[in-house]
Amino acid sequence: MRQDFYAVLGVSPAASADEIRQAFRQLARQFHPDANPGDPAVAEHFKVVNEAYRVLGTPQLRTAYDQALRIVRPASSVAASSTQTHIPTPPHGPISGPRTTMYPAPGGSPADTDAAPVLMAQITPAQPAIVAPHEPTRFYLLAELGATRKPAVIDPLPLDLALVVDRSMSMKGEKISEVKRGVMNLLDQLHANDLLTLVFFDNKAEVLADGETVRGRAGIEMALDGLNARGGTNIASGLEAALERLAPRQTRSRVMSLVLLSDGRTISDSERCVELAAHARDMGVSITALGLGLDWNRDLLDRIAAVSGGGSNFVERPSELQTMFDEVIMRLRATLASGMRMTFEPVPGVHIARATRIAPDIAEAFAVATDALPTLLDSSSSPVTVDLGALVGRPDIESAAVVWDLVLDPSVLVARNGAYDFGRLTAAYWAPRHGGGQMERLAHHLQIPVNMSGQPAPFAPDVRLALELITAYRLQTQADQFKTVGKVDEAVKRMRTAELRLQNVGSGNLASKAREAAQALSGAGDAGITETLRAKYDTKNHGGIFHRLRRRQAGNV
Repeated sequence: MRQDFYAVLGVSPAASADEIRQAFRQLARQFHPDANPGDPAVAEHFKVVNEAYRVLGTPQLRTAYDQALRIVRPASSVAASSTQTHIPTPPHGPISGPRTTMYPAPGGSPADTDAAPVLMAQITPAQPAIVAPHEPTRFYLLAELGATRKPAVIDPLPLDLALVVDRSMSMKGEKISEVKRGVMNLLDQLHANDLLTLVFFDNKAEVLADGETVRGRAGIEMALDGLNARGGTNIASGLEAALERLAPRQTRSRVMSLVLLSDGRTISDSERCVELAAHARDMGVSITALGLGLDWNRDLLDRIAAVSGGGSNFVERPSELQTMFDEVIMRLRATLASGMRMTFEPVPGVHIARATRIAPDIAEAFAVATDALPTLLDSSSSPVTVDLGALVGRPDIESAAVVWDLVLDPSVLVARNGAYDFGRLTAAYWAPRHGGGQMERLAHHLQIPVNMSGQPAPFAPDVRLALELITAYRLQTQADQFKTVGKVDEAVKRMRTAELRLQNVGSGNLASKAREAAQALSGAGDAGITETLRAKYDTKNHGGIFHRLRRRQAGNV
């Protein structure tokens, strides 16, 4: 279990920056190797003191550490029985409107308290009851996976991290220099049992480190010194090389993750990239895709991340890379569950038109092609699985959530015993624990009552909020696409509409960024693209925006 950095420095979590600095200086003098020659225990403790000060002495890292620490401090335990599990209210409070709770599936978690499920799930229908449909009707469900109030640990497992970096000619100069600094900083954060794989790619991949620990730092530094930008951009070669190295280590004894960084466009290997993202997902490896600068393939990197269950983001300047790498490590250190998958198996008469992740970030997970929607009811009701990646211990991202967009076929869907049967929703995830982990499963058969009044009920506030945020993100994505092909007026129109959507749900900050983007889109130069990417990826990744706005609307903030 990772040491508490506040305890290491002997200060309170409320300590000021000056108090932390003074405590570090005193300990540094006491435990410096020069003052204790030949004592390996003191030298090792000196490293821990340095790491504690590096995190707590850096405002941004301290904030991230405090967030992770709060979510994983011991809390009330979760009781379980062999027939029915009682799952407490999640940290974010009850979900508004009717909801159902999913329980462990047969063969899932053992019944003892220590092995009680790490996650719980809740399902919120758009309306508490359904008026009998007389024509094909859209219906929405919000399904969430969130942490229970059971005790958790910091750093339950060591990391197995693969960093896959573009080294093509467009990375020449400041970009490749900042990448090297970022890797060196990352090495400072690795623990003794962490593994690091480094792959750089241009037209082909070059492996600089394969599952190295901090003991191999000298070799990594030498390899980085000789690294130069060259060639074109072939993302698939880098992904393939990294996954080949990770594959033999699929022991579930580590938190496995892959970070992809590119500043260019790859065309000929795009489908291969998506295939490799699916392979990563099947290995339990989520991909964090980072696009550097303005000229990278947003559609591809977003898709790679979504297919693997990971996230994507925009890095505006090379100098931001170290902070981005720091944030990735801090999130991985507080992993509560990984390899999360949610599957909806609809009954005949219920068809899935779309599934969109709304938390921890917004991402399109599944969609029926627009031209296929008119014939959707002619096909069978096929199950759909959404990969949600990992749930990390951050209090502002309290659950992974999916909005299911359904089409009801009145000619097939029939109510029985006063309710419509929608099908079965299941969830599975790997729960890291001391010394390893276990696969846990949740399941629920979903039924929604018939609305006998004949008058449609208002939408559940949570579902409406989720749909508004998803729509705003889609509009900003369209604005980015229209700007890229020179249709500026269409881009401005989409961004203005996104601004209104965000304003309507009470996010003044995101609405302001959309307004600034709309204004910049009409101008010359790169300002319009920059502001559009800022607005789009802030809406997509603004940690916990769905949860915060929900609490605000419920009067809890």
